[in-house]
Amino acid sequence: MNLIEVKGGTKFQKDVVHKVITHLIPKLLPRVRTLMIDVHIKNLKGDAAGYCLADDTRTFEIEIEKNQNLRDFVTTVCHEMVHVKQYAKKEVDLYWNKNPRWKTKRIGENVKYPNQPWEKEAYRLQDRLAQSVWDSYIL
Repeated sequence: MNLIEVKGGTKFQKDVVHKVITHLIPKLLPRVRTLMIDVHIKNLKGDAAGYCLADDTRTFEIEIEKNQNLRDFVTTVCHEMVHVKQYAKKEVDLYWNKNPRWKTKRIGENVKYPNQPWEKEAYRLQDRLAQSVWDSYIL
Protein backbone atom coordinates (compact mmCIF):
# COMPACT_ATOMS: atom_id res chain seq x y z
CA MET A 1 0.00 0.00 0.00
CA ASN A 2 1.37 3.41 -0.97
CA LEU A 3 1.86 5.79 1.95
CA ILE A 4 1.51 9.55 1.50
CA GLU A 5 2.25 11.87 4.42
CA VAL A 6 1.75 15.61 4.09
CA LYS A 7 3.09 18.18 6.55
CA GLY A 8 2.84 21.96 6.68
CA GLY A 9 0.55 24.21 4.73
CA THR A 10 -3.14 24.60 5.38
CA LYS A 11 -5.63 21.79 5.83
CA PHE A 12 -6.92 22.56 2.32
CA GLN A 13 -3.42 22.39 0.80
CA LYS A 14 -2.75 19.06 2.54
CA ASP A 15 -6.02 17.69 1.17
CA VAL A 16 -5.16 18.91 -2.35
CA VAL A 17 -1.71 17.30 -2.25
CA HIS A 18 -3.09 13.99 -1.01
CA LYS A 19 -5.84 13.91 -3.67
CA VAL A 20 -3.48 14.90 -6.50
CA ILE A 21 -0.84 12.31 -5.59
CA THR A 22 -3.46 9.61 -5.12
CA HIS A 23 -4.81 10.50 -8.58
CA LEU A 24 -1.34 10.49 -10.23
CA ILE A 25 0.18 7.29 -8.86
CA PRO A 26 -1.99 4.98 -11.02
CA LYS A 27 -1.22 7.12 -14.07
CA LEU A 28 2.55 7.34 -13.57
CA LEU A 29 3.31 4.11 -11.68
CA PRO A 30 0.32 1.80 -12.15
CA ARG A 31 1.95 -1.35 -10.79
CA VAL A 32 3.76 0.17 -7.82
CA ARG A 33 2.16 -0.40 -4.41
CA THR A 34 5.07 0.33 -2.05
CA LEU A 35 5.79 4.06 -2.33
CA MET A 36 6.45 6.20 0.71
CA ILE A 37 6.05 9.87 -0.17
CA ASP A 38 6.61 12.59 2.44
CA VAL A 39 5.46 16.02 1.30
CA HIS A 40 6.40 19.25 3.06
CA ILE A 41 4.40 22.36 2.16
CA LYS A 42 6.43 25.40 3.17
CA ASN A 43 8.15 28.60 2.13
CA LEU A 44 11.02 27.67 -0.17
CA LYS A 45 14.09 29.83 -0.59
CA GLY A 46 14.98 30.88 -4.11
CA ASP A 47 12.96 30.60 -7.29
CA ALA A 48 11.94 26.94 -7.13
CA ALA A 49 8.30 26.01 -6.62
CA GLY A 50 9.18 22.47 -5.59
CA TYR A 51 11.80 19.80 -5.08
CA CYS A 52 11.85 16.02 -5.16
CA LEU A 53 14.50 13.95 -3.41
CA ALA A 54 14.77 10.17 -3.57
CA ASP A 55 16.13 8.19 -0.64
CA ASP A 56 15.81 5.07 -2.79
CA THR A 57 13.47 3.87 -5.55
CA ARG A 58 10.47 3.72 -3.17
CA THR A 59 11.02 6.51 -0.61
CA PHE A 60 10.66 10.15 -1.60
CA GLU A 61 10.57 13.59 -0.08
CA ILE A 62 8.79 16.38 -1.93
CA GLU A 63 8.84 20.05 -0.95
CA ILE A 64 6.17 22.39 -2.35
CA GLU A 65 6.10 26.18 -2.12
CA LYS A 66 3.01 27.05 -0.11
CA ASN A 67 2.49 30.57 -1.53
CA GLN A 68 1.13 29.67 -4.97
CA ASN A 69 -2.30 29.97 -6.48
CA LEU A 70 -4.22 26.70 -6.69
CA ARG A 71 -3.51 26.02 -10.36
CA ASP A 72 0.25 26.54 -9.94
CA PHE A 73 0.22 24.54 -6.68
CA VAL A 74 -1.40 21.54 -8.42
CA THR A 75 0.94 21.88 -11.41
CA THR A 76 3.95 21.87 -9.08
CA VAL A 77 2.75 18.69 -7.37
CA CYS A 78 2.33 17.11 -10.83
CA HIS A 79 5.84 18.19 -11.87
CA GLU A 80 7.41 16.70 -8.74
CA MET A 81 5.43 13.48 -9.17
CA VAL A 82 6.99 13.07 -12.62
CA HIS A 83 10.33 13.10 -10.80
CA VAL A 84 9.02 10.43 -8.40
CA LYS A 85 8.19 8.32 -11.45
CA GLN A 86 11.65 8.90 -12.92
CA TYR A 87 13.40 7.81 -9.72
CA ALA A 88 11.06 4.86 -9.08
CA LYS A 89 11.61 3.52 -12.60
CA LYS A 90 15.35 4.22 -12.38
CA GLU A 91 15.14 6.49 -15.42
CA VAL A 92 17.34 9.07 -13.71
CA ASP A 93 20.29 8.78 -11.36
CA LEU A 94 21.51 12.15 -10.12
CA TYR A 95 23.15 11.41 -6.81
CA TRP A 96 25.21 8.26 -6.91
CA ASN A 97 27.40 9.07 -9.90
CA LYS A 98 29.54 12.04 -10.70
CA ASN A 99 27.88 12.35 -14.10
CA PRO A 100 24.09 12.17 -14.00
CA ARG A 101 22.41 9.39 -15.96
CA TRP A 102 19.15 9.68 -17.92
CA LYS A 103 17.80 6.32 -18.98
CA THR A 104 20.86 4.73 -20.62
CA LYS A 105 22.87 7.88 -21.35
CA ARG A 106 25.34 9.77 -19.22
CA ILE A 107 24.54 13.46 -19.14
CA GLY A 108 27.28 16.00 -18.55
CA GLU A 109 27.06 17.58 -15.12
CA ASN A 110 27.27 21.03 -16.71
CA VAL A 111 23.99 20.72 -18.66
CA LYS A 112 21.90 23.74 -17.75
CA TYR A 113 18.65 23.18 -15.84
CA PRO A 114 16.19 23.74 -18.73
CA ASN A 115 18.17 21.35 -20.95
CA GLN A 116 18.27 18.48 -18.46
CA PRO A 117 16.19 15.67 -19.98
CA TRP A 118 14.45 14.79 -16.69
CA GLU A 119 13.32 18.41 -16.36
CA LYS A 120 12.22 18.54 -19.99
CA GLU A 121 10.00 15.50 -19.36
CA ALA A 122 8.60 16.92 -16.11
CA TYR A 123 7.72 20.24 -17.78
CA ARG A 124 6.26 18.43 -20.80
CA LEU A 125 3.95 16.29 -18.63
CA GLN A 126 3.04 18.65 -15.79
CA ASP A 127 0.25 20.55 -17.57
CA ARG A 128 -1.30 17.42 -19.05
CA LEU A 129 -1.31 15.77 -15.61
CA ALA A 130 -2.71 18.90 -13.95
CA GLN A 131 -5.47 19.00 -16.55
CA SER A 132 -6.30 15.38 -15.72
CA VAL A 133 -6.73 16.48 -12.08
CA TRP A 134 -9.19 19.21 -13.11
CA ASP A 135 -10.99 16.87 -15.53
CA SER A 136 -11.42 14.24 -12.80
CA TYR A 137 -13.27 16.69 -10.50
CA ILE A 138 -11.35 15.46 -7.44
CA LEU A 139 -10.78 19.01 -6.15
